Amino acid sequence: MGSNCFSALEIDAVGEILNISLGASATAVSTMLNTRVDITTPVVNVVRKDEFKMDRVEPAIGVEITYISGLEGSNVMLLKRHDVRVIVEMLMGIPMTDEEFELNEMNISAVCEVMNQMMGASSTALSEFLGKVVNISTPISFEVENEKAFIDKYFSDDDYRVVVKFALKIADQLESEFFNVMPISLAKSLVKGFLPDDVIVDPANVNEETKDVPNEEAAPSSGGKQTLSQEEIESLLNAEGSTQAMFEQPAEPQQDQMSAGMNQQMNAQMNQDPQMNLNPQTMAQQPMMSGMADASMMQMQMQMMQQMMQQMQQMQQQQEEKQKAAEPKLINVQPMVRQDLNQDRGVVLQEEQEENMELIMGVPLEISVEIGRTKKLVKDILDFTKGSLVVLDKLAGEQVDLFVNGQCIAKGDVVVVEDNFGIRITEITKINLATLE
Repeated sequence: MGSNCFSALEIDAVGEILNISLGASATAVSTMLNTRVDITTPVVNVVRKDEFKMDRVEPAIGVEITYISGLEGSNVMLLKRHDVRVIVEMLMGIPMTDEEFELNEMNISAVCEVMNQMMGASSTALSEFLGKVVNISTPISFEVENEKAFIDKYFSDDDYRVVVKFALKIADQLESEFFNVMPISLAKSLVKGFLPDDVIVDPANVNEETKDVPNEEAAPSSGGKQTLSQEEIESLLNAEGSTQAMFEQPAEPQQDQMSAGMNQQMNAQMNQDPQMNLNPQTMAQQPMMSGMADASMMQMQMQMMQQMMQQMQQMQQQQEEKQKAAEPKLINVQPMVRQDLNQDRGVVLQEEQEENMELIMGVPLEISVEIGRTKKLVKDILDFTKGSLVVLDKLAGEQVDLFVNGQCIAKGDVVVVEDNFGIRITEITKINLATLE
């Protein structure tokens, strides 16, 4: 009966909505890990306690997320322990084996941070998609001891859960899958504002109809569905084939539900009006009316599904564009080539550069000559008196240094010109004088 809790259109809507929201999550994780992350291929199943199997993700680590506004309920993500280890290893940059990996305080913090970023981006995408603010609590991660313990905690005896399987790929590091488990009520709230009320199946009504199925099979109602004409059958099959081509899922549950609804309405009218029940002409027209109503409903449903798919494709394209924008870009960096300003080396300057050079030529520079240096302790300097002797590190007759703006550019000999000291340059140590600017 689990499949009867949702129409085929609802199943498609749940899968596409979660695909879009977790596509945003993939972008967030891609930014954190600085590599490409893909979360795709949602497969939606509605299962009972005895039907749920998690052997594909064992040993597993669960992450519980509770919605605090916008939506009501909580969902649990089940990931393989190996996959969580790979994600934590890439995030922290610390290699570790499966045996070394454990859910200690540091690793739990890393897992919660990744899930917080994932579900934060997912709730933002849901907010934009549903047109209302969706907020979540801080994710809680835990290690799943075994399948039975998880089922006892999150499944009741007669309750159903929606299990959505996703494919997870992280560049060339990981290719795996994970589960998203949520209650029926949360899945219904996802599609409630997106689909019309007549398409959404009420689980309470499904329970009542299921209880009445044995009686109906034992004693078919005289007002039930009659045999359709060949033209009506071909019309319904063509409509069903078009729907299958678009969504790759059969539309037979929807046909049965709509036909049953039309038949129940006609049965009620026949019971209320005895003349209608006895009129052969009315009875003969029932198959034609039922077939026309089914065909009309299918056409309306196809138009509605086409509009929904167009909107979902647009949002999917936006998510892909965001993910591409988050990928690192290659920037071509080249060292700057500094132009030599020395005209004697054959550099031909443009007219504007020559004018600038003329302006620079008038800038005064401070020139000093250093005959030597030495270092003294503070106590020695405090002992300086008139007549104290300070010995420098230059020998007698050794060349002195010529400084321009604090930079040594040449060496030379000390000479006396009339009554002044001077320096005769014997060696140029700074060939590129442009550094003096």
